[in-house]
Amino acid sequence: MVEQVLACNRGFSPGPEYTVAVIRPRRLKGIFNMITETRKQQEIDFHNMLREDAPQQRWTVEEEDRLRENPLWSNFRYYSIERKSIDLVENFLQARVPGRRVLDYCCGNGDDTVKLAKMGAAQVCGIDISDVGLDHGRNRAREEGVDNRAQFFLMDAENLDFPDNYFDVIKIYGCLHHLDLAKAYSELSRVLKPDGIAIATEALGHNPIIHLYRKKTPHLRTPWEVDHLIKKHKLIQARGYFGEVKPTFFHLLTLGAVPLRRTRLFQPALRALEALDAVLLKLPFIRYQAWQVVFTLSAPNKKSTPATPAAAASSC
Repeated sequence: MVEQVLACNRGFSPGPEYTVAVIRPRRLKGIFNMITETRKQQEIDFHNMLREDAPQQRWTVEEEDRLRENPLWSNFRYYSIERKSIDLVENFLQARVPGRRVLDYCCGNGDDTVKLAKMGAAQVCGIDISDVGLDHGRNRAREEGVDNRAQFFLMDAENLDFPDNYFDVIKIYGCLHHLDLAKAYSELSRVLKPDGIAIATEALGHNPIIHLYRKKTPHLRTPWEVDHLIKKHKLIQARGYFGEVKPTFFHLLTLGAVPLRRTRLFQPALRALEALDAVLLKLPFIRYQAWQVVFTLSAPNKKSTPATPAAAASSC
């Protein structure tokens, strides 16, 4: 008899496309594996398609114009107001990356992998599930002359092929909501050195207006991600894997500057709204309504992560 599997895989309720034959309970483990592999294949297909025509992933007017006819990039305009969160992350990394071994976790097109190498990292490993993105990254590293220190690997972020305690710094941008978060936290904690630190920029899932927009634009995202955005309880969950979790919240009122991004009013409006956000997003009952959160993860709890064998990381 064919039934729909409703058992949740870490909070994931499969839709009709995951209908499979269920015969005996002992097959549940195999079914969970099938669901996981289907999810990951959807992520591969979506991100390969997303990056095919977009070798860069940071907003500029020119890049927005170039991608104007691509429906997968119709929300690109919102990234025009990321300045404050980007500045915080870049200043943080600039102070910690030189001479260190760095992981660019889910590196996309490798923009930041190359930037980390140019900041003076001794070695940067960019990993991603998208081979298209990795090809862009390798090309950019060669063009920038840092391919001897910036290396790219096709790798499952939930099952990293690196030894324990391998990285001094880990940079994460916009990927955790695409992953099984417990597996991601576990792997990040495992490969981070005891005195290392990770910094993540992620979209928040609390604001009802932003969430409604996401629900109404399903073509801009994978089936998994919209229901797995970072929320308060997921930041609390990180404390099971890291002794210290420090969040900073960004971009609420600044979203109002997006329509002005092509005018002379954009910069002064953005500065004014950034100043207001700096005050507003310190309030506990407001800050989780922001678009993004930047948070650091340090003091990895090695006891919380299952032992995994050191894998083939000889070239990184």
